[in-house]
Amino acid sequence: MAPMIFSLTISHFVIQTGSTALHYSALPETRTKHCHSSRPFASINSNSLQMNQRPLTDYRPAIWNPELIDSLNTPYSYQAHGTQLEKLRQDAKRLLSSTSDPCLLLNHVESMQRLGIAYHFQEEIDYLLNTRIQPYSPDDHDLHTTALRFRILRDNNFPISSDVFGKFMSREGKFLDSLSRDVKGLLSLYEASFLGVDGEVILDEAKEFSSKNLRALLGRLESTSIDVAEQVKQSLQIPLFWRMPRVEARNFIDFYQKKDAKSSTLLELAKLDFNLVQSTYQQELKELSRWWENLGFKQKLSFTRDRLMQSYFSTIGITFKPQFSKARIAATKFINIVNTIDDIHDYYGSQDDLKLFNSAVKRWDLAAMEELPDYMKICYFAMYNLVNELAYDVLINQGIDVLPCLREAWTKFCGAAFVESQWCYTGYTPSMDDYLKNCWISIGVHGSLNFARAHQQGSRSPMANTPLHCLEDQLLYWSSVICRLNNDLATFQHESKTGEVASFVKCYMVEKGVSQEQACDEIRELIKHAWKMLNTERRRSDLPPLMVEMCMDTPKLSQCLYQHGDGFGVAIELTKDVMSSLIFRQIPI
Repeated sequence: MAPMIFSLTISHFVIQTGSTALHYSALPETRTKHCHSSRPFASINSNSLQMNQRPLTDYRPAIWNPELIDSLNTPYSYQAHGTQLEKLRQDAKRLLSSTSDPCLLLNHVESMQRLGIAYHFQEEIDYLLNTRIQPYSPDDHDLHTTALRFRILRDNNFPISSDVFGKFMSREGKFLDSLSRDVKGLLSLYEASFLGVDGEVILDEAKEFSSKNLRALLGRLESTSIDVAEQVKQSLQIPLFWRMPRVEARNFIDFYQKKDAKSSTLLELAKLDFNLVQSTYQQELKELSRWWENLGFKQKLSFTRDRLMQSYFSTIGITFKPQFSKARIAATKFINIVNTIDDIHDYYGSQDDLKLFNSAVKRWDLAAMEELPDYMKICYFAMYNLVNELAYDVLINQGIDVLPCLREAWTKFCGAAFVESQWCYTGYTPSMDDYLKNCWISIGVHGSLNFARAHQQGSRSPMANTPLHCLEDQLLYWSSVICRLNNDLATFQHESKTGEVASFVKCYMVEKGVSQEQACDEIRELIKHAWKMLNTERRRSDLPPLMVEMCMDTPKLSQCLYQHGDGFGVAIELTKDVMSSLIFRQIPI
């Protein structure tokens, strides 16, 4: 198959395969095609909540029931363990200041990041990267140190050129064959290559060279060094840069404590911090479980998904730090109500009802609710109250009016969901460009980050004095595209059985005339390109640092949720185990 080169922007989408280039205009287009659809709609009695329910789809029950969530308990608390936490924090700071060896400092910083405790020391790490760890060092003669220095500096948004790898390359621009058995160096080079930006040829070469040689070495590693072999296999499956930070922290703690060259201070701090952050998560989840039960959706709108755990887990992926509790709670509420609206658009509402609903959302007043059928009134009222309560809280605490922005987030999402429902109703398959133009909004990232950011401001974070503008940013766009494509790859087969037409997999198959397998392979290449574009936009984004961090972390969440199937809608066993490890199971100390 010919190599594929992708170039994708909001205003223009070009796919080039071999020598054939296809261009798609992103300008709005009026659709006039109407096809018969056998899609069933529920019969609604407008004077009651009696619904003529049928098995429209095979949604599975919730992962954990409210009683189990309410019974969550942990011996760890900031009140009881705060003194011990602070002592370990001070010991770790001394560890950073006790050496002037850049290589040792690089390893300490990497360990802190992977153990999930770097957020305690961000000022100290920034100082080190500014003063003691320079982008280029003539003393770096090994591939591992050079690649590690590159990855840490670039991951912390410090300027560093991929030209630092030139010393390991031939005049022809190829990495030296003498490096082909340097497992440690190859693995570091491979991980560094995923921080490449669009057009960075050296890192493309680095990825190809390192991955090819790591695969060739796997057989020997499996018989001589099982732990290293597992590291290599995990990285080849999903690189470090794409992993959800809190999941990586939990896994790396287990790996780190087996290492001979480890810091007992960092390990002890990581375990205690994990358990303390987990105690915060449990309290938040209990509050959200009570809110979800009191909302009444499970009883009154039983045809929709009950996905509180997946919604909450998603917000840990968006912003995991304990001080952003209110942000996670607000975003979880948004995601849960979004799921209901999505199900109504996908499986339940008639086109007439959906038009009324979208009109009411645009009007944004309770009088508009009177025209809706009862099942939509419940959803509309919950949405209306959530937005207004959040906006009021931020206004009271920070003096910032976020209501217009939050309203716009809902309007955009509902509008995008309505477009998808029209595609399904008419049996229409859009072009790839039209699909992405709509579905980067319908994936819900835009709204989730708006809600999370609003309450990061409300929690007196460093973003508090930054005006909250409605987010229309390339960084957010590429973050959403990655989430959408990961979602579509994981859910395509199931959703095609339930009658949904729109999926990027289907659009790609129809437009390019290829098989499902080929379409999925080429979409995975597009995801890699989208990550490059995300890295590119990160370097020039003028969004506040915490917003940038959320935009970078959200697609990592999607890689986790959809790596082995639909971990959100279906909740496969592997995903349930990951959720349990973050929220339920403490680490023995």
